[in-house]
Amino acid sequence: MPQAYQTYVTQIQNGYLREQSAIDLLEKLSPVAALMSRMALEGLQSGMKEHKLNTQIQQTFGVNKRYASGVITFVAGELKSASESYKRHLDVIGAKIKSINETINHLNKRLNKHREYVKALEKYNLAIKYAEKTKTGKAKKVPTLKKKPEFDNACPINGKGDGKTYLQLAKFQLHQKKRQLKIYLDRTAALIKQGFQVNLGNLGKISFVGSTSETSGNSICQFEPGIIPVLKIRVPYFLEKSFGEHVQLPLYKFNDYGSDQIKTAWALNRALTYVFSKNKKGKWIVAITGLVDFSCNSNDRSNGCIGLDVNPGSIGWCATNQHGNPIACSKVNLDLHSCSTNQTESRLSLAVTEITQRALVSNKPIVIEKLDFSEKKKQFGSHRKYNRMLSGFAYSKFFELLKSRCLKLGIRVIEVSSRYSSQIGIVKYMRRYGMGSDTAAALVIARRGMGIYYEKMPARYAFQSSIQAEPRKHVFAHWQKFNKHYKKTGSRNAWFDIPNLTGSTGDTLTNTVHTVKLAVKGMNKASVQGRKFKSRQEVKV
Repeated sequence: MPQAYQTYVTQIQNGYLREQSAIDLLEKLSPVAALMSRMALEGLQSGMKEHKLNTQIQQTFGVNKRYASGVITFVAGELKSASESYKRHLDVIGAKIKSINETINHLNKRLNKHREYVKALEKYNLAIKYAEKTKTGKAKKVPTLKKKPEFDNACPINGKGDGKTYLQLAKFQLHQKKRQLKIYLDRTAALIKQGFQVNLGNLGKISFVGSTSETSGNSICQFEPGIIPVLKIRVPYFLEKSFGEHVQLPLYKFNDYGSDQIKTAWALNRALTYVFSKNKKGKWIVAITGLVDFSCNSNDRSNGCIGLDVNPGSIGWCATNQHGNPIACSKVNLDLHSCSTNQTESRLSLAVTEITQRALVSNKPIVIEKLDFSEKKKQFGSHRKYNRMLSGFAYSKFFELLKSRCLKLGIRVIEVSSRYSSQIGIVKYMRRYGMGSDTAAALVIARRGMGIYYEKMPARYAFQSSIQAEPRKHVFAHWQKFNKHYKKTGSRNAWFDIPNLTGSTGDTLTNTVHTVKLAVKGMNKASVQGRKFKSRQEVKV
């Protein structure tokens, strides 16, 4: 049975008389909790040992050891999260800087080659204009120009008279890349100088971290089920004169959604963490977090799976049968350009709902890529529109919504490796089933979710004979070799224009016969030239 940490929020300030004592306690405790959090943060950042920091917080604010350790645990988690986000942010910017440097070096090389061509062309023209003469008075033959231009400096792009030439566009692109590099370098220097900052929330935030070794999952705040559930809060030492040792907080508006899960976690003595804070209306609320069990209905992957290939502009999906063959495929378009946070979440929720409804009806698990989202953010290229979509797409938010809804509906989510899924889909399935590149990749991911990792190289390609699956090698070994060849084509559209042994741009018999004839003709021509060369050598001898 799958398990996940879930948080359920309930409003605790509803104007009832029995709530007032606990609300007064929270009002007086919140500023002290903020000061304790700041002291814990400063101590952890300075490298102070936790037991000494615990003793310092107890003596300074007059609280027990469990109060102080709960604050330290909460702040340590926030500190770790902020540190990881900071490092990830620097890694993403560093990868972008590396990509920009590679583009700048590539453009500089091409421009230098073009300058060499221009100089060679000038010399060639001068040699023709002022040709040297032989002893007989004839003009010497000027050797042909071997260098070729890197850019077309004559014809405007798109046929516009006032448009930029390819050379002007390359110079402008180089200028823009240098400006972009300067921006990222300045941003990196500012981040390193500033360091990372830890957000501990507002002054009204009070956290009681739970533990499985404590009674009812938390010794400071304990959940007591009943017709009206009650939270029993341990009062800190410095407030015992005003409120006593314990204060009870009845949950009159305990949310029905999640109540059974919280009661189950309490009965199994699982850790329950309580975070008290104020909402936008200034009312006190409590967020209860615990480890929750979920039932899984669509768990059998032997009947097929639904694979997802997530891209910035769309989400391709493909459903398979028990043999791993596609039975349905499509994609969900996502236009998140210039959307606010709420609009982005709403559109992602609609996409998740559409996908999960199909999985629920077909009783199939969903297979997704096991991705590091920061790696996706590093894939910045020269295409401005794609870069904008890539930077604005909320990968982590989409998978968070998907997993949350799948847990509620009892749909199993399987994570698999995404290595070479796009290349395999394009080479093996895109033309066979008439799919798009995203749905073909989704088919590969769905097959991996069923345990079908071995994908044989199609025999119709001429280089298949040299790229074979070797024994005692990983299933991706031959695809790794093929990937080097695939990257040379530049794009998937260029891939289908490459002639192969069985067809130039298709699998039809006409193309096959035509290509084989050309190959045989080339072999005959080469053999004839070889015989002529051999006969010449014999004559010389």
